[in-house]
Amino acid sequence: MTVFQTNRFVKFLRNYGPIPTNDNLFDEVIQRTLLRERIEPITLPVQFRDEILANLKSGRPVSEILTGTAGDGKTYCCRSVWLACGGSEAEWNGKSKVKSVSFDGRELIVIKDLSELDADVSAQLLTQMAESLATPDAGALFLVAANHGQLLEKLKATPKTAATIAMTKMVEAMLVGDEVAPEIRLNLRDMSQAPAADMIGRVIESITNHPDWTQCEGCQAAGSGKCPIQENRDRVRGLADGDLLHRRLRALITLSEQNGVHFPVRQLLMLVANLILGHPGCRDGLMTCTDIPDLAIKGTFDQASVFRNVFGENLPARRTEKIDLFRKLNAFGIGSEASHRVDNILVYGADDPALNDAYGEMVLNDPVYGGTATYRRAQQDYLEGADTDARDEFLKLLRVQRQRVFFTLPEDRAEALSLWDLTIFRSGGLYLQVADLLAAKKVLPRSVLPVLVRGLNRIFTGMLIQTHDDLVLATSGSYSQSKTSPLLDEMISVPRKAGQKVDLVADDVGGMVLEVRLSKGDDPGAIRLPLTPTRFEFLVRVSDGALPSSFSLECHEDLLAFKAKLLSATHRERFLAADGEDETVDGELVLQFIELDGDGQAAVRRVTVRL
Repeated sequence: MTVFQTNRFVKFLRNYGPIPTNDNLFDEVIQRTLLRERIEPITLPVQFRDEILANLKSGRPVSEILTGTAGDGKTYCCRSVWLACGGSEAEWNGKSKVKSVSFDGRELIVIKDLSELDADVSAQLLTQMAESLATPDAGALFLVAANHGQLLEKLKATPKTAATIAMTKMVEAMLVGDEVAPEIRLNLRDMSQAPAADMIGRVIESITNHPDWTQCEGCQAAGSGKCPIQENRDRVRGLADGDLLHRRLRALITLSEQNGVHFPVRQLLMLVANLILGHPGCRDGLMTCTDIPDLAIKGTFDQASVFRNVFGENLPARRTEKIDLFRKLNAFGIGSEASHRVDNILVYGADDPALNDAYGEMVLNDPVYGGTATYRRAQQDYLEGADTDARDEFLKLLRVQRQRVFFTLPEDRAEALSLWDLTIFRSGGLYLQVADLLAAKKVLPRSVLPVLVRGLNRIFTGMLIQTHDDLVLATSGSYSQSKTSPLLDEMISVPRKAGQKVDLVADDVGGMVLEVRLSKGDDPGAIRLPLTPTRFEFLVRVSDGALPSSFSLECHEDLLAFKAKLLSATHRERFLAADGEDETVDGELVLQFIELDGDGQAAVRRVTVRL
């Protein structure tokens, strides 16, 4: 008889998952649970902890505000600083939201969450903080945690004094990144700026290598490899594929962040808990040790697929749609989008000799979540022309297989099988490659910039133009909403020429910017277009022949606004070069019309108009 054990850590981890109570999403609840269940805490790097402590120990310490979105770990950081400054664990776990401790001859006042304070209390504390900022030798320093919105609301609700008005202006300037005077006695640290792509690996390591997994030792389910919890834990750890799942997760999170989507630490903890414990047949869609015997009897271990759990498909659809984490990840369309090469293997590989080897590697080599008896039976029914219900069931399983392939296909086969066609960002892999090369200051593939320039030219002209050595600025000759712009304004050289240049450069947050320089000058400057993954994808698709409005109307409008900036800059350059004279000569105006030659290259036909 199989002996199943119960691991207290699994029950604890379950509370990090997408359950209605979300108990383990709050630092205060976590500490109480750890003590009650005698579990080691999940430890993660504390962002800004060392910087804050260095400030407090310096000769001229200043107050600190920790801001960000919900779940970024602000309270966790405050707690860590509090303990490092001599505060006690017992006092921190008390009911009061405001703590104080004597540190290095000053009083440190810690506000765990500004939004939880009553209006009168927060107004009094913020007034006291403002007065301390205005007093060089103030005996009190503040450490305040507050979400972006609540911070500004509380500040604006504080009674207006010279000190509070000055502090409010300082905070507003810091939030938008404006420079403030160096003598300001306040630091504002935005925890939402930390890249979640770096944190996901640390969350995975902390959870999957937690010491309390030793409680599973001796459990026959774990030892025989038949426990889906341990199976998923091993998959997330990357024992079989060398962290491939982690790397693909990191890629998705990086692309999301470059598109302006933030993943707080709280959501990363939820994600990893769901990866390991997700199963649609269990309460709240999450497994516990006591569920394993029943799942074994039903033979539904394959439904615990870690690759489905990435997208919250262990949960009812109505719940998944309400959870911000899964809305972000499902925006990639993985499972719904298809790569014809991958689908051919998944659907026909068992019977097609030309695909048989690839089918064995991609499907049969994974008997747990790939070539299961359920999948192979549904596949056979589909190929034999089964009824509508059977076809629908196979298509559901095919969706799951696409998700699995995205996270398991080896890198050396990713390009040949068009891995990123499994997402709506078909150029996502190229974007990440280019961003990495730019950050490392390495040479880009030669095809990248020409593709982007050709996409821009097609948007700027409204024609299927092939030109990529020059950026073709064109207008319609009026302020109408014409979709085509046949009048040439300027041809800007892509390679450096007479001060003109079009180039890709790295930005400060791991992304990229398209820079257009128009002339040498004393201060050449550049017109810059930040290239998010969405804009990059848009340009590549337009370059390949898609209509500008077929992918993103917003992107189309953004690029037309970029074109307007370029037109304004070229007009200014010509005006300065002509010493302010207009462009007419002897009462004649020369118009330049864009025509396409047989190869789709831009050619210019000049027409003289007598005024």
